[in-house]
Amino acid sequence: MSSDAMSLTARLADWAHRVTYDDVPPHTRQAAISQLISNLAAVRASLGHPVGRSLVAAFGSPLQDDPTRSAHVLSALATALDFDEVAYAGHVSAGAVNVALAEARRGRLDGRSLLAAIVTADECAARITAATILSPFFRGQTNTHCHLASAAAARLHARGASRQEWTAALGLALGILAVPLHHGVVTSDVKAFTAAAPVRLALDACDAAAHGLSGADEVLEHPEGLLAQLSAVPVPETVDRLLGVRWHTDTLTYKKFPGSAYLHAAFDCAERLHRRLGRLDAERVGRVVVAGSLLTWQMERKVAGALRGPDTSVSAATLSVGYGVATLLLTGAFGAPDLDPAALRDKDRWALADKVTVEHDMDLSLRMAHATSPLGEALRQAGERALEWPELTRWTGSDAPLVLDALGEPEETFEHATMAIGARVRIELTDGTVETEECPAFAGSAGASTREEQRALVRRKFLGTGGTEEALAALEGIAELGPDATSRALEQALDAAV
Repeated sequence: MSSDAMSLTARLADWAHRVTYDDVPPHTRQAAISQLISNLAAVRASLGHPVGRSLVAAFGSPLQDDPTRSAHVLSALATALDFDEVAYAGHVSAGAVNVALAEARRGRLDGRSLLAAIVTADECAARITAATILSPFFRGQTNTHCHLASAAAARLHARGASRQEWTAALGLALGILAVPLHHGVVTSDVKAFTAAAPVRLALDACDAAAHGLSGADEVLEHPEGLLAQLSAVPVPETVDRLLGVRWHTDTLTYKKFPGSAYLHAAFDCAERLHRRLGRLDAERVGRVVVAGSLLTWQMERKVAGALRGPDTSVSAATLSVGYGVATLLLTGAFGAPDLDPAALRDKDRWALADKVTVEHDMDLSLRMAHATSPLGEALRQAGERALEWPELTRWTGSDAPLVLDALGEPEETFEHATMAIGARVRIELTDGTVETEECPAFAGSAGASTREEQRALVRRKFLGTGGTEEALAALEGIAELGPDATSRALEQALDAAV
């Protein structure tokens, strides 16, 4: 059968089941190593948090022998505090890294095979997610099809599944979509399951396909398929465009703080202001104005109804500009301990958070749209079809054609991918002093500086969550390790935290 006659799933499967470590460019391999280290740091952070301890009590250790249960726990821990990596497009690590890690621990994978499985799963999940991105804002971690695709692809690659098995498993995995409710996410601990539940479902689909069950071949592009159901403007060609040339792993953003990536530029600004001004109590502050892109502004509006001061849930706090900015202005830091119940009950933080307002800055939004991630490349790929996307016209009005035209052509490679979610923070002190900081792109976001500094960024994150230098060295050299040594390195990375 010619490739033109094959379904999108079959074309993706035909490529993915053949990918080897040697097919992956060296810089993309390094990005995958950084992704692995960053993900393990996120897992470690959650293991030290009450939510993480409850997850382990309920479902067992992340290092248990059953790879399905191990991946389920790992994915819940990696995402519970919103400390996981972001790619163009989607939160790919929850399935890609954690499923591959769980498979490797059973001695199935050496270091190079582990990295190849991670990258392949990144590619499958990011491409499918990118095809649906022109949809309502803020699905983020709740884009369950991203987790379904990444988890299925990681297991299929790790186990050397045939192309036919790939097609069947993806069809089965994507045939049922869990849809998390925003209210549930921001008022409870449902966030911990937004990735873990689809990861488990996807692994069941892989096992079913291995024993002969069939999946819908045209699950993606059918008029009643995934793209049509999830996106106002589907972009199906994204799924197989430039396979093996344009590597989505190159678009990864590594988080320095827990919480949505849409907030991190404001956090960077607040951190710098604390260094310059010292501790800022609510009594010293008249107001704090955060100017942000459309994504930052709308995120704060979306979570505002769930912010209840000291009674705010962990998940709502990870989405709040005000809580994170206030914590940084007071203490100079924002990490997993700042999402513990005792920290969330700190009235001083909420007194200052109440003085934080978020405003939309059109220039920052336009700069955001010109970057690769999280939106620009989707608009470029869609071209004139993007004018049918309601979110674009609500944002830009009659200027939508001009905005779209200024973005240029789709990128042929992601070697120079960028993310430009910026912010400006202005503090008006009660003594009349005004202090301002601006950040055009936050530390760790995709771009030239992150490509140069990614190793140092993830090293700090891993060590900051209690990881050891010895464990870190093993992870950094994982491409040279055999199956047994790879398994030991992964266990060592989490041992002290379990």
